[in-house]
Amino acid sequence: MTNQLLTSKFLHDSCLTAPLPDDWSYLPAPALTKRRWLWLGLALLPAIILLALVLLSPQEPGLYAVLAVVLLLGVALQLWLPLQVDRTRFLLRQQDFLFESGVWWRRAVLVPLTRVQHVTVSQGPLQKQFGLATLSVFTAGGEHAEASLADIDYQLAQTLCSQLSQLVPTEAGVDVR
Repeated sequence: MTNQLLTSKFLHDSCLTAPLPDDWSYLPAPALTKRRWLWLGLALLPAIILLALVLLSPQEPGLYAVLAVVLLLGVALQLWLPLQVDRTRFLLRQQDFLFESGVWWRRAVLVPLTRVQHVTVSQGPLQKQFGLATLSVFTAGGEHAEASLADIDYQLAQTLCSQLSQLVPTEAGVDVR
């Protein structure tokens, strides 16, 4: 059985509220740069350590193979990151917040605004350097009660946080957030 959220037929179905997927927002260009720096740093450290071991023990052929594998994984990851960033998108509508991500294993998250408890914006050191943030939407109950969207523009994250907070329904004048 296919995931209906990921088929174009479902996305264009009249059951969804406007705006339809022509209005998707995507991650900004600095998101790719930030992720490349992060993974370059994580791949470079083991490569430097292995290179030092190779230089200290040149007669050990297994170290050359391990160094080659680490370097190949680093290059493959640098080629993978643009696909990952390009396939992350999100959409705020009147009744829900929808976002999709993933290259091979696509993940679609639909958060009905009636279930939103609160929304936060956070920034790590690299995100701050590139003007990015993570938007986290916390929902009522369930095992997966948080949906996060990483590496979006900081100003957009603040705007979405404000908009989501305003769109959360209230009951009888009492704020249910």
